[in-house]
Amino acid sequence: MNDRRKFIGLWVAVGLLLCLNLATIAWILNRAKVVRTNRQHPEMLLVERLNFTSDQHTRYQQLRADFEQRSQPHQDSLRLIRNALLGQLAQPVPDAELSRLANRMERQYGQLAQLRFRHWQQVRALCTPRQQSRFDRMAARILKQVPLKPN
Repeated sequence: MNDRRKFIGLWVAVGLLLCLNLATIAWILNRAKVVRTNRQHPEMLLVERLNFTSDQHTRYQQLRADFEQRSQPHQDSLRLIRNALLGQLAQPVPDAELSRLANRMERQYGQLAQLRFRHWQQVRALCTPRQQSRFDRMAARILKQVPLKPN
């Protein structure tokens, strides 16, 4: 009889471990789904984390659309400059031409950096004081994660 109790206890333990494993797998899959969703819609992550109201969300979408519209010409220009630069890899390029293309790229990157900075200032101004403190903490975490040196 004692062996039978041990055998039943062992089956109960195996059953509990199996349930725990299934629950862990379900949690991991659900977590991966949330991460994928946030990567597909990063603006929604910001809206959720800052707990925007519907008016703030609408205004944020307008700010984001305006930023996209104003930054697109700079993105297009950068793409053209990169293509021009890479198109000349197989041939000798004078240093003056290389400097000219690099300077054009620097100007475009500078313009984009200014647009991004102004955009995030506008987003922060959209927030309530409590949301601004959350926004500032999020920005600080992002700054810690961004490498200062190019790879």
